Amino acid sequence: METVFHPQGEAVLKALASGGFDAKEWFDLRSAAERLSSQDGFERLVCLETLGVQLFPHQERAVLRVLREMRGRAVLADEVGLGKTIEAGVILKEYLLRSLVHRVLILTPASLVTQWRDELREKLQIEVAVAQSPSDFERAPRVVASLDTAKRSPSCQVIQRIGWDMVIVDEAHRLKNSRTVNWKFVNGIQKKYLLLLTATPVQNDLRELYNLVTLLKPGQLKTFAQFKQAYMLDRRSPKNVRGLREALSEVMVRTSRRETAIPFPARRVRSVAVRMGEREREFYQRVLSLLRRVYRAMPKDAKNLLPLILVMRESASHPAAAVATLEGMAGKGRWDGLTPGAVAELRGMVEGLVPAKLGRLLDELEGQGEPCIVFTEFRATQEAIAEAVEQAGFPAHLFHGQLGPGERDRVVDAFRRRGGVLISTEAGGEGRNLQFCRRLINYDLPWNPMRVEQRIGRVHRLGQEHPVDIVNLVAEETVDAHVLYLLEKKLDMFHKVIGEIDAIVTSLGHGFEQRVGDAALASGTDGEFLARIDAMGREIEEACRAYQRVRRLNAQLLDGAADEAAF
Repeated sequence: METVFHPQGEAVLKALASGGFDAKEWFDLRSAAERLSSQDGFERLVCLETLGVQLFPHQERAVLRVLREMRGRAVLADEVGLGKTIEAGVILKEYLLRSLVHRVLILTPASLVTQWRDELREKLQIEVAVAQSPSDFERAPRVVASLDTAKRSPSCQVIQRIGWDMVIVDEAHRLKNSRTVNWKFVNGIQKKYLLLLTATPVQNDLRELYNLVTLLKPGQLKTFAQFKQAYMLDRRSPKNVRGLREALSEVMVRTSRRETAIPFPARRVRSVAVRMGEREREFYQRVLSLLRRVYRAMPKDAKNLLPLILVMRESASHPAAAVATLEGMAGKGRWDGLTPGAVAELRGMVEGLVPAKLGRLLDELEGQGEPCIVFTEFRATQEAIAEAVEQAGFPAHLFHGQLGPGERDRVVDAFRRRGGVLISTEAGGEGRNLQFCRRLINYDLPWNPMRVEQRIGRVHRLGQEHPVDIVNLVAEETVDAHVLYLLEKKLDMFHKVIGEIDAIVTSLGHGFEQRVGDAALASGTDGEFLARIDAMGREIEEACRAYQRVRRLNAQLLDGAADEAAF
């Protein structure tokens, strides 16, 4: 039988026969192939040689364990704040470089979708598309979407038709119940590699742990009846903890904060109550009374609070911003009691009015040579702050959602080089790390605690080398002041580790911001409003206590140094 060589193969054979093959080049190629070979295991992380990423020792250990021992199917269960997201990203990057992964699906809570996209792009040069429609899951090779969006029809059917190389699920404790749509949806996805990220694999019941592990490696913990007999005294009390840890160690990586010995920077928080001037106070009270009348006139089954909440918050931020929004609402004629005449009267009240908070902000900046980030919610307020800051002699840099990616990079680079004040809307609280700055002023606070946490996380995170100073400005006797009371005194959010707030607020259910707005608008008197706020405060305190119970259970069950005798 005649052997026929491809023309390129013939050329190689001729080169070999004539001695024209460079031996050094041959061995360089061979070593490169071995380095990337999945057959020879993961001797080192190739991606760290080509990227500017520097892992902490616990992160590198976790990544290598998942790659070498767990073959890409694992629960990343480090305690909050230790960088599970970057661990998952490096595992993904390593598989991509070795051509072992092409199609990737990342499922997260809705609030974290853009953060995942931005962090993968900025830290690991991995481009992922945010899914906006079912067709996006087919069109893009790497997709990030909220779990709630992905599990709905028809996206669910599209996703489960595709063979995914890697699926990553953040906040994976949402898959704790095998009878839920969430668990069944993820279980039904065709996937080669699977990473589940959660700091609290167990929330209330040890069966939740069994359900997570079953997603990764069915049979690892045998049947539930066998698991229960071997490891459970009751649904919240484990037995044979050492044996359970050994079984979990094959599919779970966990590092506690105590084990890392990483020195987290101090977080110094100061809240400043600002007294409004007489005219500004009268304006605020008039706006609140107007909004309450509009609220009462709305049909009970069709109350749209968001525009009213927006105006309420703008009136405590910058009166001119509130009037501009009210004028737009009055022009549409959809709100009973909101007339152009009433708004025109309010417009007359704010002519030339400088908010008391703006003056206090300039006092906070005075004499400070360090760069500072000032967060506001509103573009009109942002522009007013920028004008005042520049008049006071500070370089002002505006960062907002209408900037393109290149423009955002240029603004941040100018802030890094020139210093001054970065005045940012919520766009700066998402995904972008600003550890080169350690001073942050919340000119106005979101009513959503997780968005406050995102802001703080831009500067107070792993990699920050200095104590972080945070100042919260709040106008006295406003709804904002009561929100700060809930956040600071009841939730204690400014002293919690990044990531803990998400777990606590999620347990409260949806609509934290809407509940505050409803309490303010539905109350006929200040006393009634205070009673509603106190009730929310008690609910938050109970949620904090419940979270601490969950945290202790996970530490006792999963941390290697836990005292087994305690069980």
